Amino acid sequence: MQLPAKGTGQGDTSASTTREVAHEVNSKELLGNSDQLVIHHEQRRYVLRRTKSGKLILTA
Repeated sequence: MQLPAKGTGQGDTSASTTREVAHEVNSKELLGNSDQLVIHHEQRRYVLRRTKSGKLILTA
């Protein structure tokens, strides 16, 4: 889905004036009962971790 960028006329859908709407996912859906998730992206391995204080850290 694309929305007009701020400050543009309504209905203007040219590529230079639109932005993609970010896909949202709840962290509980990703992590489940685990405290970490391994993500493979462009031949690199990343680890998303939930800390003891409940924050998220992404490391390569």
